[in-house]
Amino acid sequence: MLAPEDKRIILAVDLDYFYAQAEEVRNPELKGKPLVVCVYSGRTETSGAVSTANYLARSLGVKSGIPIASAQKILANRPDAVFIPMDSDYYDSVSVRIMSMINSYSEAFEQVSIDEAFIDITERTKGKYAQATKEGMSLKKEIYVQERLTSSVGIGPNKLVAKMAVDFEKPNGLTVVEPSKVQEFLFPMQVRKLFGVGPKMEKGLKELGINSIGDLAHASESVLANQFGKNLGPELKRLAQGIDASPVKERKIEQLSRIITLKHDAETFDFKSELEPLCVDISKRLKSNALKCKAVGIIVITTQLKTRSRNKTLWDATDDSKVLLEKSSEEFQEFFDSEKEKARRIGIRVSSLDVGARKKESEEFTTLTDFGI
Repeated sequence: MLAPEDKRIILAVDLDYFYAQAEEVRNPELKGKPLVVCVYSGRTETSGAVSTANYLARSLGVKSGIPIASAQKILANRPDAVFIPMDSDYYDSVSVRIMSMINSYSEAFEQVSIDEAFIDITERTKGKYAQATKEGMSLKKEIYVQERLTSSVGIGPNKLVAKMAVDFEKPNGLTVVEPSKVQEFLFPMQVRKLFGVGPKMEKGLKELGINSIGDLAHASESVLANQFGKNLGPELKRLAQGIDASPVKERKIEQLSRIITLKHDAETFDFKSELEPLCVDISKRLKSNALKCKAVGIIVITTQLKTRSRNKTLWDATDDSKVLLEKSSEEFQEFFDSEKEKARRIGIRVSSLDVGARKKESEEFTTLTDFGI
């Protein structure tokens, strides 16, 4: 039985610059060089965007999401800079092993992303922060010994404080915030540091004269409600006070998808060779999570940047890449037969993730009674 909300100890772990660090582990010669992990579109040698970068490249101005060409300009005076394509299969395999380690530290485990997770360690530590600190150090050491990756850990009385703590000192940090220190920890920070506050909200808060998390914690609830709504306004004040009752719980995966930019705009289904690796990747991800899908869908982003999608329910649940390729190919063929649009990007999405009862194909079947039989 988990402890009451005011007695919990939550640990958050974040793998430092995960993709880039995983590449440094695989190829130690990359260490000490500006390293940029890219999502190449395939249209030209430099088309695409930056997925992530190591801390050296970040310190020089490279940010996630910027065009690869922009990153190359930023690092033009660094002949040792390295640009490499993403290797999703490799990162997934490393993540699965590490998440298994993290999961072993608690029965309450919540994976947030490929490189982030929460665990509730209240029972394991008997509510003692000294023991929680030891657990955090032990987990960091185990991840490093097994995978040669550094990680940052935050420990606090709830998920919000633990997340703020994990972001406080990177890379390779360990920050512990006991309940009596929550306000001392949070209040001096700029309001933009509060988890969930983006640029637009920060601007709105500053218009109210709210610059720090402490300012927000002491702000008028009615003023916040008028500015941000009767639900969000008071919630922001509670978060600024370090109050968060959300439990650590396993998140059910509802769907998986992959999208790529085609090498050439397509007005017919002539990209099966580019579609196949997506199906293989989705199949591997299904199997690694012990899941099967009962629906396969396609995504088409046109040259006019409009998004189209289609979905087909399967007769049998599957994790077979050949079945995924067959069904998605049928859907793409049907799309181009009926639509007169050019595709710039395409993707595949699987949903209804479970192993359950058989379902008929999504096409309507006419019953015998419709024929009067």
